[in-house]
Order: sequence, then C-alpha cells, then structure tokens
Amino acid sequence: MHGLTSRKDDKPKTYSGGMKRRLNIACSIAHKPEILILDEPTVGIDPQSRNHILEDLKRLKNEGTTIIYTTHYMEEIEQIADRVIIVDNGKKIEEGTIGELLDKYSEENLESLFLDITGKNLRD
Repeated sequence: MHGLTSRKDDKPKTYSGGMKRRLNIACSIAHKPEILILDEPTVGIDPQSRNHILEDLKRLKNEGTTIIYTTHYMEEIEQIADRVIIVDNGKKIEEGTIGELLDKYSEENLESLFLDITGKNLRD
C-alpha cells in the first residue's frame, strides 16, 4: 500500500525523503482516523512518491476520511479537494468548491485564481 514493504527491516533513518513521508502517512492512518490533517506532505519529494501519496489520499477520501490539506501546490488541491479555503497573510480570503471559485473569478485553474486574488508580488 505505501511502497515500504521491501524495506520493512531497514531503519527509517536510512529511508529517502519520499519513503519517510510515506511512512509518516502510514503511521497517521494506521488507526483509520475519521479526519486526517496534513501540512504540505509532498514538499521536497520525488514525483513517484508524490504520485503515490496523492493516490493514497484519493483512496482515503473515497473511503470517507475527511482530509484537511495545506499546500502551495494548487494542482494537488485540484486532484483531491472538494472544498478550498484560500489563506493569504494568515487570513481567509476566499472559500468554496473549486468549480464555484473558478466560475466566480473566471479562471481556468486554481493557480491562476490564487495569483489573481493574492497578487503576483514576491513574498518574504
């Protein structure tokens, strides 16, 4: 399920970043939580691990787990989210389904929408 079976006898400190992320998620879902909170679970990992994590999260969502997911990667949100809250400078500035927000702002994707309503200026 998490692509770790072949390394089950190895110490986690020998795992790659992607394997460590998958192990963290495996530990967090072992007790079958109703709600799973993840803060940028795919930052700094390889595309294969990222894909594996997103596929697992889609499966969990389809099985009824509520997932609260923070990320800067809008394409991930487009894959797994039903509802979106956009936060800028620590304040909620928009909320709704992806379709509602894209229609409201006449944007084609969440990244364009995010940049449209938060601005394109660099941040500290």
